[in-house]
Amino acid sequence: MTDPRVTLKDLIEDSWSLGDLLVKVSTEWYDAKEEMPQVTVGHTITTPEYVGLSDDIRNALKRYRCVYTLDAWVKGSQEIRYRIVQEIKRIIGFHCNVAGGNLEFLEVSDWRDLDEPTYAPRLLRSQVHVEVLYYE
Repeated sequence: MTDPRVTLKDLIEDSWSLGDLLVKVSTEWYDAKEEMPQVTVGHTITTPEYVGLSDDIRNALKRYRCVYTLDAWVKGSQEIRYRIVQEIKRIIGFHCNVAGGNLEFLEVSDWRDLDEPTYAPRLLRSQVHVEVLYYE
């Protein structure tokens, strides 16, 4: 099974349509040395649920509910952040039922801004939670 973070990362990279705006997409934390805008995919929580009845629960089919964060990081430009957020919304909306790998989307929460004002230039950060299902 592919790590769901990698599936979400690949989905964003493969569906990115803003040719004039390049972003680095990763499953790592924000890289302060990177000059271009970044999108990071992080894991928040995974809850396993057993599906059906089984004499051996260790080998029973499991469904996993997972919450991941997608963070858009931009140095100083509200306009670029807005464009990145809109593009990610487009990608998630278009692929919400066909995410790839073995993921199924459940819910995407609203974006929230988590700016880092201590950086110069100002580091703008927007985050959304994506809840997905997968089976194993």
